[in-house]
Amino acid sequence: MTQTFLWGTASSAYQSEGAWRSDGKSLSNWDVYTNTHRVVERLTGRPETGNVAINAYDPAQWRADLALMRQLGLTAHRLSLSWARLIPDGVGAVNPLAVAHYRAVITDLRDAGITPVVTLYHWDHPAALDERGGWHNPESVEWFRAYARAAIAAFSDLVELFVTVNEPFIDLFLVEPMVQNLVAGLPARPTSAQYAQQVVAAHHWMLAHASVVRDAREAGCRARIGISLPLSPTIPSDPSRTEDVAAAALQDGLRNRWFLDALFCGDYPDDVMAAYHDHGSTLHVAAADRVLLRSAQPDFLGINYYAQAHVAADPEGPFGIGFVNPDPVPACNGPVRPQALHDLLLRVREDFGDPHMMITENGAGFIGHDDTPADGRVADDLRSDYVTRHVDAALAARREGAKLDGYFLWSLCDNFEWLWGTAPRFGLVHVDMATQRRTPKDSFSIYAALIARGAG
Repeated sequence: MTQTFLWGTASSAYQSEGAWRSDGKSLSNWDVYTNTHRVVERLTGRPETGNVAINAYDPAQWRADLALMRQLGLTAHRLSLSWARLIPDGVGAVNPLAVAHYRAVITDLRDAGITPVVTLYHWDHPAALDERGGWHNPESVEWFRAYARAAIAAFSDLVELFVTVNEPFIDLFLVEPMVQNLVAGLPARPTSAQYAQQVVAAHHWMLAHASVVRDAREAGCRARIGISLPLSPTIPSDPSRTEDVAAAALQDGLRNRWFLDALFCGDYPDDVMAAYHDHGSTLHVAAADRVLLRSAQPDFLGINYYAQAHVAADPEGPFGIGFVNPDPVPACNGPVRPQALHDLLLRVREDFGDPHMMITENGAGFIGHDDTPADGRVADDLRSDYVTRHVDAALAARREGAKLDGYFLWSLCDNFEWLWGTAPRFGLVHVDMATQRRTPKDSFSIYAALIARGAG
């Protein structure tokens, strides 16, 4: 793995690029969700889409944002490819305009001394594949293999680090069920039955990841290939309540162990599989699937960590699980607990074979706090404190033996946060969505100072 600690920021195509119909790009699933089904408006009351996002596809805007990266002192940046831009039909011909665009972006990063980390799949795929069942279709594994082969062939001469898929649990068990419910006019909250259905798609994601790792190695690809999982340590909201303790243990299995066991042990944990089947899942894991999972361990584990999960038993929640945030000013993604990140890194080291790791996302948004420009300044004290304490916790785990090779903050700029639109602001740089004007926040200088201090 890399000998130099990577200091980066992270982004995704749909959340930042805009240009939703430019240069041969087809409609993605998220173009349909936001424009046809108006899911953001249904959830928030605001008629928002990612059609423009933060306009990062525009070359002039991209160069301006790259200048901000250089000002920060970044040594890496994580971006994702738009599948609908690269292979508009989902399968088949590759769009040369997309290849040229992404090669230019990646080359710009390299020329600036910034290591590009390329995510192949960050939740957006051609809408044409949704019409064929999307990730629930067993053929989706082969669709993704073909797409990944094309992408790696197009960019592996410029890219040393690829991420196959990003955050399967969040997309499949939180966001996608919410989309389904909003479109159907139902309460947005996912149900147990939806969890049981979605685990089939999650298995296809894991097979797709393993297939790409195997294919790349068999092809002699020299790039290192990993996956980004949204890991969140769980604790019972009330340790004296047996129901909360049980709910927290199950949530840890659903969100953390199910994916980690598949990656590093080649199979899914029996207790979690039993829970899925108890709620109607039809998932069958073939012997060949286990062989594939065991044979294709990642070169590195990307960890997307935002918050610890404080879990309470809730009969209305999926699998009887609910969440509590006791913080006086709640962050968007849950209770702010930097020590939990430290403990998570050491847990992965101890329980899953001491893998190389990178924190591929970490950040915070505080809706209604810290993000309003005043006299040309954005005094985001809560975010500044969050970033400082999480970097310190991560580096402490590194000193204690965790093979932590990088830290990527989400995100450089405010962007389009999926179903929640533009209200959650995670950026180090404030973006006026009407004018696209960028204003570095106080946390921008804080992160620059942390980078300059180094990993030790």
